Amino acid sequence: MDIAERLRSWTYRRQGLGRAGREPLEVLRSIVGVYSTHPTAPLALAARCAGLQPKEFTDMEQRRQVVRLPAMRQSAFLLPTDTAERVFAATRVPLEKHAGRLRFGGLTFESYARLTPRVVECLTTPSTPAELRRCFPTQDDVYMVARVLAREGKVLRVGNSLRTDQLKYVATEAWLGRPLDDDDPHEALSWLASEYLRAFGPARAADFAWWAGTTRRAASAALAQLQTIERDGLLVLDEDHDAFDHVQPVDPEAVDVLPKWDSYTMAYAPDGRQRLVDDRFLSRAYTSVAGSPGATAGDGLPLVLRSGRAVASWSHRFEGNRLTVTVAPFEGQRLPDSAFDAIGQLLSASSISVGVTPLG
Repeated sequence: MDIAERLRSWTYRRQGLGRAGREPLEVLRSIVGVYSTHPTAPLALAARCAGLQPKEFTDMEQRRQVVRLPAMRQSAFLLPTDTAERVFAATRVPLEKHAGRLRFGGLTFESYARLTPRVVECLTTPSTPAELRRCFPTQDDVYMVARVLAREGKVLRVGNSLRTDQLKYVATEAWLGRPLDDDDPHEALSWLASEYLRAFGPARAADFAWWAGTTRRAASAALAQLQTIERDGLLVLDEDHDAFDHVQPVDPEAVDVLPKWDSYTMAYAPDGRQRLVDDRFLSRAYTSVAGSPGATAGDGLPLVLRSGRAVASWSHRFEGNRLTVTVAPFEGQRLPDSAFDAIGQLLSASSISVGVTPLG
């Protein structure tokens, strides 16, 4: 087994792919978190859980087992409540970094501070932006205040649709019964580095920095606190070293369907994705950088894996409750239509139609 296949086999299993998990909360904890945008969050867990049901997913939020917070790369993540504070502490940015958002809403730091108590008071129960504005009628942009408060972890967003983001806002203390703990950011980043290598390693400091949205220096310092071994320029946790050497290949017929922004596709810097996809197909697996032909950005597209390797992209749309899926193979591979059955079931589709885009 060459290094790329060994990495692919190891990370495939650490990611719980092949629907290897049973409890969605445990699966979520094992991969740190998933992008909270819907349907990414439920589909990412469906690729890792056997028979995930819609109610299982929504119950996690209603039972306060998971929360949505800005985390890695300042993207919104769905995180287990019991680890969310450390993830948030490791990745948060100071309020000053949100000056642009406030200006966009016609707000200053002073007006934001003045409006915050009333906005929090209005958000003792989950509320839509329209409900917030009715609670606090003013010419000020109270919705923007709520959005920035969410960036500060003082407000949470909760949803009720698996297909799209239909979010309400609620004060963190009202929803959880307490504010978020103020964890030490340096200790939290070291903990996050360990979780990253456990779930996504072996990997480079550059990969951790890209994934977490931190500087290379901070990433290297956090990783230096861990017990690691270097293999082929990659760091592996000392406790995982022997098992990594004995990992078994992924079943060559295993097919997995990943959503856009899946945690696996978003885990590595643009030059470090060989375990997931061949370099020649990078432009078909990730969005391109405007004005830079051949360069890829951070947005992982929805992908189909065979034996843990990306072999196609896919897209979907709903017409009423009818789900239409379009698959774009990278090469002349035929994929089973049944691979999308679990997605249709989870998103409550009445029927599924799968089509293939001819190779260009």
